[in-house]
Amino acid sequence: MTHITTIRKSDEDRQIVYGEVYAPNRIDTQGEMMLPEDVELMAHRYMRLKLDQAIDIRHNNIAISAYAVESFIAREGDPDFTEGAWVLGVKIEDEDVWSDIKTGKLNGFSFQAMVKYASADVEIELIRDQVGKTELAEDHEHFYFVQLNENGNVLKGRTSKAEDGHFHLIGRASVTHEASGHSHRFFI
Repeated sequence: MTHITTIRKSDEDRQIVYGEVYAPNRIDTQGEMMLPEDVELMAHRYMRLKLDQAIDIRHNNIAISAYAVESFIAREGDPDFTEGAWVLGVKIEDEDVWSDIKTGKLNGFSFQAMVKYASADVEIELIRDQVGKTELAEDHEHFYFVQLNENGNVLKGRTSKAEDGHFHLIGRASVTHEASGHSHRFFI
């Protein structure tokens, strides 16, 4: 199982990023989901086995200079994270990796694990056309429009134009394509 999530918060001064590693009861990009108790078990095993000592980029199995500084299960009413989600805060010491995070080239966590599968019938409600606002980058933000397919994956999209006339195409979830030397994160 591989699950990709978006970085939701960052503390630029301390070079720490925060993101949901996995949220329960939500169909992921692989068409899979986990129950809340399984998400919690996975989070606890991660810390017990000290897997934060092997944080890599794009599953290349080459550890970067980074480590977990926080790991928790989001509680009801959390303003930033989904209730029951495993949230990780990671200190990034590698300057090149931090630069890639700031520009949006790296914009989320991707968790990979061996799991035991169980079949389930799940009914989901999908809103095919999504609109919202990107995060601030290069001192501006954009409105965006994205169309999703029947599995919830991005078909296509784009942002509004900035004052200088540039806009960004969207071909995947969580980050725009680069334009005018930058990209923007966004959340569906």
